[in-house]
Amino acid sequence: MPTLQLPSAEEVSTFIGPRLWPLCLLIALLGLGGFLLLTTWRSGHSKTGEKEEHLSDKANGKGGTVPQTLAATRHWWLMLGTVAYTLLMQSVGFLLATVVFTFFCTVLLGARHWVAILATVVVAVVLIQGVFSYLLGIPLP
Repeated sequence: MPTLQLPSAEEVSTFIGPRLWPLCLLIALLGLGGFLLLTTWRSGHSKTGEKEEHLSDKANGKGGTVPQTLAATRHWWLMLGTVAYTLLMQSVGFLLATVVFTFFCTVLLGARHWVAILATVVVAVVLIQGVFSYLLGIPLP
């Protein structure tokens, strides 16, 4: 409901109104969440549980849990990085915080070649700066 209360493009002087991005996210989230719910329901959640238990038994010989690895905890590191990015942006500025955050995420997600890492950082900074500062006219810290 708060998303629909935001002004549209016709009500403000910018090309894209403040309502567009949250509304797109809301639609995508509802659509993808519904798709995930449907595929989970169709595949049978109990089969997945049995498969995970079997893999856990194989991994450590007797049962129990699989040891925590970076891949198993990657989502927590990404959430922590996002919080750190938000805090860092206020203290060191948008550009430096975005470079650090993009580098962190790129390495965390598995990139190891320096050209791929550098290209990802440069493209991300240019896209984010271009979209928010120039296209949407939103000043960044």
